[in-house]
Amino acid sequence: MNVLNGLKVNPLNYVANLESPIGVYLRREIFEKETKADTTLKKKLYAKTVADQSVDGSWDQLFVRTANNLWNLALLGYDAEDGSVKNGLEWLLSIQRHQYRGYPGFFYSSNRKDPRVMRSTFYGEFGPGCTIFYQTTYAIHLFHIFGFDDTKQVQTTVKSYLQFWRPDWCGTWCSINVLRMLIEHPLSRKSKHVESGLKYLDKRQTKTGAWKGFPFYHTFHALSRANRALAKKQFKKAFSSVVKRQNKNGSWGRKERETGTFLVLDALKNVGTM
Repeated sequence: MNVLNGLKVNPLNYVANLESPIGVYLRREIFEKETKADTTLKKKLYAKTVADQSVDGSWDQLFVRTANNLWNLALLGYDAEDGSVKNGLEWLLSIQRHQYRGYPGFFYSSNRKDPRVMRSTFYGEFGPGCTIFYQTTYAIHLFHIFGFDDTKQVQTTVKSYLQFWRPDWCGTWCSINVLRMLIEHPLSRKSKHVESGLKYLDKRQTKTGAWKGFPFYHTFHALSRANRALAKKQFKKAFSSVVKRQNKNGSWGRKERETGTFLVLDALKNVGTM
């Protein structure tokens, strides 16, 4: 099933002109229209991204910049064999030295600028919740997409969340950030915690398909990775809202249109409708 015919505008109208990691990814993975120009653009974006990477593997010792640049490298198609990716992941492990209420495995940079930068950043799959949980869930996600689900450090973190997490334990950004991580990791994707999170969202889904108090696009995308009936039910109900929210130029979102468009199109791909 291809849902493009059900949208108001073909999103390729917007995606075709994006000269960014998200644009490269969407053209390659969603529309299968990667061109020679994209090959050149990919190299240009890679060079620009790694140019100011610090010797320690971070970008300015900022978690937000480091995580977003690692995500960008993944979008461009680089894997854990790439030197910049490897160094960046090693820096992430260097800040995994914190506990939350006695539970080990939490990531937290010592850079005082990080909380402020996080609160003003709405780029990618994770949003601005509590600093330690934003950094921890985003870091585990990065290790997941680069193929490190089985490492001891990653599993320690996931096991800690399975000891205490419940969907109403913090604000909505923290809830969806953690639920997204638990949905995708093999240790937790079939857990009762994921089921309780899906039930929590189900109770908050309105007649329009949105979730009361929750960021629409991030929630829609997180559910697309959950192979459960309750997630599929909510995802289907939300699609009418996806159609209504599409902008005239084919994108989604208000300020962060690249992110909104990525979250919608990648979600549709995840459930096999693109």
